[in-house]
Amino acid sequence: MKFSETSNIQRFADGETIVSEGVVSNNAYIIMEGKVNVTKKVDKKTVLINTLDTGAVFGEMGLISQALRSASVVAVGNVTIGVIERENFDKIVADLPEDVQAIVRALVDRLRFTSEQLSRIGLELEKTKNVISSFSTQL
Repeated sequence: MKFSETSNIQRFADGETIVSEGVVSNNAYIIMEGKVNVTKKVDKKTVLINTLDTGAVFGEMGLISQALRSASVVAVGNVTIGVIERENFDKIVADLPEDVQAIVRALVDRLRFTSEQLSRIGLELEKTKNVISSFSTQL
């Protein structure tokens, strides 16, 4: 089965939340049409992580690591997505050799850690820009 051949299709309007950070991951998604913003909360601020377009997959990290969602995903304009259910995903992954499964899990864990660190760095960069801007307006 190809992920793009899923029969479970959902539609979202501009600004609608597709997945929320911190909830249990039961599905991954493929963008059939439109685009989405991926955001993460860091120190009570929302940081834009990425914008994904048609053909992109999201939500896969939670399925692989069986962890809570690490980010929120919000529709930008009208969006059509295909839902990849855990059961179907697990069947596909189960066909992979065990050593490949271990490598994929390790990569997801590292990506999750890197995303967290980059979100924090982005927030610090924004704070630094604000400080520099306040000094330049005083001159």
